[in-house]
Amino acid sequence: MSVRPPSPLVSPQDLWRPLAAGVPGPAVLAALRTARRNRNLLLLRVAHRRYRSDPRWAAAVALLAEVRRARPEVFADVLGGPEAGAWLGRHACPRTPEDGAAHDADGEPAAGLARFAAAAALRAGIRFRVGVPVADGAALVLPGLGAVLFPEPGPLTATVLRDRNGAGVVRDGGERPVAIHGVGGGGGWFPLPRIRLGERATVRLDSLDPLRLGGPLALPPRLLSPAEHAGWARRLGASWLVLTDRHPERAETVAEVLRVLVPLTGEDGTGWRSATFGDAAGLVVLSPVDDPVELAADLVHETQHSLLYAAMDLVELLDSPPGARADAPWSDRPRPPAALLHGGSAFLVTAGFWRTELRLGNPAARRPYEHWRRTAAAALAVLTAHDDWTTKDGRRLLGALRAVLASWSEGDRCPLP
Repeated sequence: MSVRPPSPLVSPQDLWRPLAAGVPGPAVLAALRTARRNRNLLLLRVAHRRYRSDPRWAAAVALLAEVRRARPEVFADVLGGPEAGAWLGRHACPRTPEDGAAHDADGEPAAGLARFAAAAALRAGIRFRVGVPVADGAALVLPGLGAVLFPEPGPLTATVLRDRNGAGVVRDGGERPVAIHGVGGGGGWFPLPRIRLGERATVRLDSLDPLRLGGPLALPPRLLSPAEHAGWARRLGASWLVLTDRHPERAETVAEVLRVLVPLTGEDGTGWRSATFGDAAGLVVLSPVDDPVELAADLVHETQHSLLYAAMDLVELLDSPPGARADAPWSDRPRPPAALLHGGSAFLVTAGFWRTELRLGNPAARRPYEHWRRTAAAALAVLTAHDDWTTKDGRRLLGALRAVLASWSEGDRCPLP
């Protein structure tokens, strides 16, 4: 497959203020999605140069090329997704020559790309056959779709296929194929649960992919119990009603950005309430929060991180010297400029959510509104004081963020409820 560099993207002139407010609108969202997809395509090209001599890598690339010809919208959706972004971030730019393979759930780059190619081909509905090495011999994860769990470890290569009899997976050794079904599962195939938010948005609950966090921490695959699935459907449904009824513009943004939710439990050992990763924009990690307003605020906060990660694909915002650090109001240790910019932006949008809650008559919103407003203001003040850490576009974004704060100060001279 020829992966050509994308054509240059021009930043919309009205990017900064909508992005600062956390409600960028359709045109800006489209530009940010394109920026992230083009970033991943460039990473795929870099990785292809490194691994193209491997015939298994070449076979996976050829299958992706077939998907691109037959169903370009499926190819674009898969390559622009958080799973692909996280995986390509490892293999296109490993910190050491061994880093990519050491962090791949399959043990080698060709196996990971084959998983993506098989998932894309299944979604595209084309007929195909591709071999996929399976590291532990017991589970094969197809990103964004689900996993085949074999009854016991066995041969280390599986074939994913779709022929005239349907789609399935068979391991070397002649076992009966495991049929891949769209939703119901069974027989060894376990599709990712999905939760619909309103009429247009669907979120995948991913507890299966070991690299689903998109960061350095790999978690073992586990199946969600029916009770866990129902619990997350209830929580997200309640928080979605809060967003659509009280924050409709923010609901539109969350619906356009959020694609994968990684549900955590107290046993996962992360200590996180919520998190987002730069390589995996569109993925959010959440611990169970039963207060629908609190969960809605978490979704708004993490969505803003994804938006800013995509914006940083589009334009350079920072140009700080190596090792630059400064105190951050939310941390007990100095943080780099990127963390300060992300914190200032995401906490500002969080404060905006609680400000709306307060103005709509929720008295419990006053404390979080004031807290996150002060937190965002402190982070922005640090970046403003270090003017040499930001580019021209970075200073434009900072100006837009400060303008949002200033507009609140003007509006809040009238007593809030």
